[in-house]
Amino acid sequence: MTILVDVQASDAQVGASEFERALVAVSRRRIRDALELLHRAERFGYDLDQCAAYRWDCWMLSGCFEEAWGESDRIAGRPDPHRLWDGLPFAGKRVVIRCLHGLGDAIQFIRYVRLVRRGASRVTVQTHPELVSLIRSMPLVDDVISWSEEGCIRWDQQIEVMELPRAFRTTLETVPAEVPYLAVESCRREHCRVPRRRGKNPRIGLQWRSGEYNPERSIPAEELCPILKIPGMDFYTFQRGPHRGDLHHLDVASSVYDVSGESPEILEAAADLMNIDLLITADTMLAHLAGALGVAVWVLLPFAADWRWMLDRADTPWYPSMKLFRQPSPGDWEPAVRQIVAGLPDVFRLRNSG
Repeated sequence: MTILVDVQASDAQVGASEFERALVAVSRRRIRDALELLHRAERFGYDLDQCAAYRWDCWMLSGCFEEAWGESDRIAGRPDPHRLWDGLPFAGKRVVIRCLHGLGDAIQFIRYVRLVRRGASRVTVQTHPELVSLIRSMPLVDDVISWSEEGCIRWDQQIEVMELPRAFRTTLETVPAEVPYLAVESCRREHCRVPRRRGKNPRIGLQWRSGEYNPERSIPAEELCPILKIPGMDFYTFQRGPHRGDLHHLDVASSVYDVSGESPEILEAAADLMNIDLLITADTMLAHLAGALGVAVWVLLPFAADWRWMLDRADTPWYPSMKLFRQPSPGDWEPAVRQIVAGLPDVFRLRNSG
């Protein structure tokens, strides 16, 4: 008995050790090593769900969506407050899509409404209060409610918005990438916070700070100085919160206008985006909003970028109007900013000459 306990204890230690090594490999984007270590950790008795969840991340980073859905299938049916879908078809059902994650997640995956609506008899979206007016612009949504209105809807089936790619077994080839899938009425565009165009200068939107969820996504404002010193550009900052004034103390040559405002309505930010030529941003909700509107957007990504941006790509199947600029090593924004500085004048020079 003593020998058996010792062996079991040893196996548990090996499993925990291999799992920790796997996490390091994931953070360094050594995906093949991470997958091997996660399988080994599981064989030595480490938590099955955690191993499957991190393998899911690895497969999504690699663009192997089918393998990721296989990991999801393995843990389906176990308790999870964010997994609402019962696995059954939507045909003939009154479906409620619940947006329980972040604003950017809701914006990215609400595109699946059109696929749900092909079979469902009715589609309701329950989302953040800030998004209600924007999502109401989608023609295939029957109702849009927020958290306080739960009692006013009837439904047969529910699904969390981030479960939709799995529900439709999305692959790289079948990502529903038609944009725009969100819209802004012309009257709102005419009364937005971006002023009438001053001359012929390109209009560039900026946001450098992401939320507190992952500080590595945020860019110190001073890192943007080489961009702000490009002549012949008008810049519009969308940055809100405590970092709204970060540019004030910087020595920049270009014109900079603050259009961030205080309104919680994301529809207002959408109207502003429709009146600029390009958004340059960290990995933020605003990046997803621009992509969903079909607005040109360049996103600066940290070295260990989120799974949805995959590995090494300068483009993304989720948003045709988006271009990605990546840190080559953790914390090093300078090469990505240098790429933008080199490419920005040429983009508008070619556009103007055409």
